Amino acid sequence: MIKKFHDMTPVRRENLQGGQGGAWNRYALAPHEELQGSHFQMVGTIRLDPGAEVGEHEHLTNEELYVILEGEGIYTEDGVEHKVGAGDVLILQRTHSHALRNTGKGTLTFLAVIVD
Repeated sequence: MIKKFHDMTPVRRENLQGGQGGAWNRYALAPHEELQGSHFQMVGTIRLDPGAEVGEHEHLTNEELYVILEGEGIYTEDGVEHKVGAGDVLILQRTHSHALRNTGKGTLTFLAVIVD
């Protein structure tokens, strides 16, 4: 399966997971969209505005992967903060919590993948 970037409609979302600010998202697999026979629950590119954040939230029944594509920010996992930037890969396992805040002057762009 191939999903072309230009075919994915940008979706504006505010207050992701209760965080401040907003982002433009492009989904290859949107949240709550079912892909028959797959463990993928969401696959998308997220562009956080300067100062925006994905609020802290817990993953009880699934896991999430972030790949930072551009920008810089602070990633919080289980209450511990880490500086992150382009090329960093962030893996969150079940029963843990995380958040991501854009601390740069430009957008913080990352690939997000949720699997069960």
